[in-house]
Amino acid sequence: MAHIDYPDEVASLLSLYGERVRTARVRRRWSLAGLAERIGVERRTIARLEAGNPGVGVGVFLTALWVLGLGDTAQDVAIPDADKVGAFLDRQRQPKRVRPKRDEELDF
Repeated sequence: MAHIDYPDEVASLLSLYGERVRTARVRRRWSLAGLAERIGVERRTIARLEAGNPGVGVGVFLTALWVLGLGDTAQDVAIPDADKVGAFLDRQRQPKRVRPKRDEELDF
């Protein structure tokens, strides 16, 4: 398997998200094994998630949020309206002028 050097920003976010899952788990006084059992994974998978390991699947992360009652907090990830670059590119692809086609004459 190839080793990927993740950007520092990505590594920081993974670590932050892992800490947040850990904080939610500890506040509920659940053990690693307890959360793992609720999700249906092994205890070490939760330990890796909380450590910010990039190899943990997004499905495990989202399921952990759901089990912890924090599923709604994932709704604000990658919102299309927040994609400024994508919106800019969309605007660039818009035609400069719009003319009706000849066979689309207006019949009233």
